[in-house]
Amino acid sequence: MIKEERNRKQSLALVLLVIATLCTVFLMTRDVQAAKAGFKTINGKTYYITASGAKQKGWLTLKGKKYYFNKKTGVQLKGWQKDSKGRNIRYFTKGKGVMATGFLKSGTVTRYFRPSNGKLVRGWLTLKGKKYYFTSGTGAMVKGWQTTAKKEKRYFKSNGQMLTGWFTDSKGYTRYFNTSTGIMYTGLKTVDGDIYYFSKTSGVRYQKGFGKVGSKRYYFSTTDGKAQTGWLSLDGNSYYFGTTGVMYVNTTASIGGKTYAFDSNGVASEKQDSGKDDNDSSITFTWYDEKRGRNFTIMKELKSHPGVADGTKSDLDILAAVCEAEAGDQGIAGMKAVALCLLNRTLDKEFPSSVRYVLYQGTTFPQYSVVTNNQLLKRLNGQFIDRASAYEAAQQALDSFNAYVLNGTPRTVSGIKAKDFNYKYFMMTSAFWKQPLNFKKVVYETYKDHTFFVDWV
Repeated sequence: MIKEERNRKQSLALVLLVIATLCTVFLMTRDVQAAKAGFKTINGKTYYITASGAKQKGWLTLKGKKYYFNKKTGVQLKGWQKDSKGRNIRYFTKGKGVMATGFLKSGTVTRYFRPSNGKLVRGWLTLKGKKYYFTSGTGAMVKGWQTTAKKEKRYFKSNGQMLTGWFTDSKGYTRYFNTSTGIMYTGLKTVDGDIYYFSKTSGVRYQKGFGKVGSKRYYFSTTDGKAQTGWLSLDGNSYYFGTTGVMYVNTTASIGGKTYAFDSNGVASEKQDSGKDDNDSSITFTWYDEKRGRNFTIMKELKSHPGVADGTKSDLDILAAVCEAEAGDQGIAGMKAVALCLLNRTLDKEFPSSVRYVLYQGTTFPQYSVVTNNQLLKRLNGQFIDRASAYEAAQQALDSFNAYVLNGTPRTVSGIKAKDFNYKYFMMTSAFWKQPLNFKKVVYETYKDHTFFVDWV
């Protein structure tokens, strides 16, 4: 009995010893494995040992930083990661192997890696409203002057940001770079409604007063380079510059109701009209069209008809008046067609560039009889038969014409078959067939009492 009790105690002690040993071994193994978790270098190669003692493979994120380990061997990637075509796509630092993000400078070369995925940026990059460009090969950030295939220039600052807008360099030279493309302006350009001239080679803004661009003369402010428009008084002389900045020379022009002669230097002198009776409808004056760069003969009615010469009447007002005077009995479509004919002429260099001068263009007789038979004058004085319809037709014509000029949208008129109403002439159909035209070649179309055609053939 005593012997059995002793054996029982010995067995219990043995069991407790085994349990204690197993616990010790387990704890030691856990501690050893825990000690092994983390980066470990073996034979010059770096691995990451997980808490379970396995090698990390693929991506690993630690404390906000990303690392990459070979999917088969678990070896940590350092340096460049390449795609299937052998092109560099990511960079991992050679020390700790951290994936690069943002700007990274290596020697004289700066690159940019997207923070979201670490991929190397090539081509254009916009950050906080600033544009950068990185080469298509190495992804190096460009700096300084860059020339496009079209020989256009951009400039990138030392921090890689592309210049936009106005920029004056350390030498005091001012240039302008397109705010969206960064292309440096050269030649005549309009910026914020003002006209400037930039050297075609250096892009430097010209601001030395009188200057010649091609065959045309301008005056560019000596302080800010803006092209002069309107009147300029300088050294006791008066000069006049059109809305595009072109100086009037060797011409006679009507400005503000007065006639001026401009000599070869552009100096203006007021000129009295000829002694002919101003009420004679055949009397004309010469108007210089700066956009066309030539003179046109204009009927004197332009000066006497209310609001035409001084601009009080808008193009809409004038078109509404003429389309009802010419085609008031032919509905909105017929009136719209007449208005479009006048507008279409402004696109042809053989006619004035302004629709009001197109209307009053003439020699001994006007091109539009309503100019002298009082029908146009009545409407300009407000005496419409159907004012609402006339303005509706004129507005439709303006909208159609502007859509064509801006977007190439075909000009259409209800009831007229032409897919694009490009007609510039119209007359009563009975008169049309009496004209010395080659009717086999002329392009024409008849609508009600009017026949419309493109050119005299």
